[in-house]
Amino acid sequence: MNALTKSLLVGLLEQENYITGFYGGGFKPPTKGHFAVVKKSLEQFPDIDKFYIVIGKGIRDGISQDESYSTWNIYKKYLGDKVEIVKADPSPLTYIKDYIKSNTDHKSFIFIGSREDNDDDSQDFVKRKEFFDKYGDHVEVKNIITLGGTSGTKAREAAKISKEQFFQYLPKELTDEEKDIIFSYTQSTIQESTTQIKEK
Repeated sequence: MNALTKSLLVGLLEQENYITGFYGGGFKPPTKGHFAVVKKSLEQFPDIDKFYIVIGKGIRDGISQDESYSTWNIYKKYLGDKVEIVKADPSPLTYIKDYIKSNTDHKSFIFIGSREDNDDDSQDFVKRKEFFDKYGDHVEVKNIITLGGTSGTKAREAAKISKEQFFQYLPKELTDEEKDIIFSYTQSTIQESTTQIKEK
C-alpha cells in the first residue's frame, strides 16, 4: 500500500468515525437545565467531535436570539472547545435536518432534554425521535434526563421578581459577575417588553 492510498484510507476512516452532536431549542433564556443537558451529553458521549447548540429565532418576553446567543457564550467556557453556538434561520429543526440530510458520511447525535417524570417531555422525545429516525442509520436521537422543573418560562418569571430569584435558574458554575451579566441581558429586554405592552 503506497503512501497516497494509506492517507486516503485514513482520511475516510476518520470521516466515518467523526461524530457531531446537536441540541436545538428556543433557549429564552438558557437555564441551568439546558446547561445540564449539554454537559451530561458530552460526559456520556465523549467521542463527540463537535457539539452544536442551535438557537431558534423567536422572541419570548422580549428575549431574542441575540440574548440567548450571548448567554450560551458565557456557558461555553464551562462546556469545552467542542461546543459551537449557532443562530438558526429559520429554526433549529430545519438547521439540524438540513445538516443530517447533507452529511450522511458520519454519525450525528441529536440530543433531546427531558425533565425527570415529565410526561410532556417524554412524549416530545418520542415525536422527535420518530421525526429524525427516518433520515437514516447515521442519525441517533438521545434522550438526556435531568432533575428538576427548570424552564425558560419560569426563569423569565423569576427575572421579573428579583435578581436572586433569577439566579436560581442559572448554572452553579458561573461567577457572580457572569450571573449579573446574564441577568442584565434578560431583565432589560423583559422590562422593555413589559413597557411596550403597557403603552399599547
